[in-house]
Amino acid sequence: MRTIMLRFAIPSKGSGYDASLTLLESCGLRVVRANPRQYTATLRGLPDTEVLLHRPADIVAKVAEGSIDLGISGYDLVAEQRGDDENLLAVYDDLGFWRVELVFAVPQGWIDVSNWQDLADLAVELRSRGRRLRIATKYTETVRRFCYSQGINYFELIDSQGATEAAPSLGYADIIADITETGTAIRDNRLKIVGGPILRSQAMLIGSRRTLRGDAGKLALVRQLLDLLEARRRGRLFYSLTANLSGDSVEAVGRRVTARVELAGLHGPTISPVWSKFAAEGTGPQWYAVNVVVPQDELLPAVEHLRAIGAVSVTTLQVQHVFKAESEAFARLRAALV
Repeated sequence: MRTIMLRFAIPSKGSGYDASLTLLESCGLRVVRANPRQYTATLRGLPDTEVLLHRPADIVAKVAEGSIDLGISGYDLVAEQRGDDENLLAVYDDLGFWRVELVFAVPQGWIDVSNWQDLADLAVELRSRGRRLRIATKYTETVRRFCYSQGINYFELIDSQGATEAAPSLGYADIIADITETGTAIRDNRLKIVGGPILRSQAMLIGSRRTLRGDAGKLALVRQLLDLLEARRRGRLFYSLTANLSGDSVEAVGRRVTARVELAGLHGPTISPVWSKFAAEGTGPQWYAVNVVVPQDELLPAVEHLRAIGAVSVTTLQVQHVFKAESEAFARLRAALV
């Protein structure tokens, strides 16, 4: 019987599920389900780990209570549910997907309402008429805190777990506060966004302080996962370049490459002799293979530099992983668990 040491939750469906699978697979980790209706799976590449599929909001609650060790959810849900719960830890703040914004939206016909101050003034006006500004949202705690911070003091929050965009047209709310990626659903329901984002959100990795603290076995698995996630996210920002240059010696070629220090690789170039196919005939110059790893935004300048110093061919590969001496995310987690 397989020993389960780490319980790791991911979203059970939708774009969050698909993006989580893609991210894990890019790290060499594969979620394997016996059938599509099963809500447990294994994670090939990380032993003793059980994958649990849940609603993103449930993941936050279960990690906080300790029934799940680690999970992928959205920052919007973490901000809404976390409160002062010190058992819910942000292990990796940005996994690179699920980017949305929490915004206020009002009927398009409200031409005099375009910012948060206008909403504050409207709330005061409605109060003078004997009622409060009704806001439909499923982010009641986040919206309450934000309203008070912006001087919107007279309002009523209507809990909405369904199609929030329809609330004003159905008559049970005046405005809404909801997440959006493109704003299409808001416009389709004849609403407009006012003010800037209340909150910007993205997928994040969260952990349970109460189950990870003091458990060396679980922490070893978390360290492996963070190493892979961090190295993969970092690696996507770099390219490896290989070029052939002729020269009198490794030192001479090295000096030419490092003439532009910022384009000479992370710690400098790797240079090695090339066995020329003309070597047996004793003809031709001595060739050297030069390899440098550069950030994505320095790719073309690095190619131009290598050309300028005599490279006859330059090949590139996107780097898959860049591992540092230690995972920065794991170091932060370890400090948070002390």
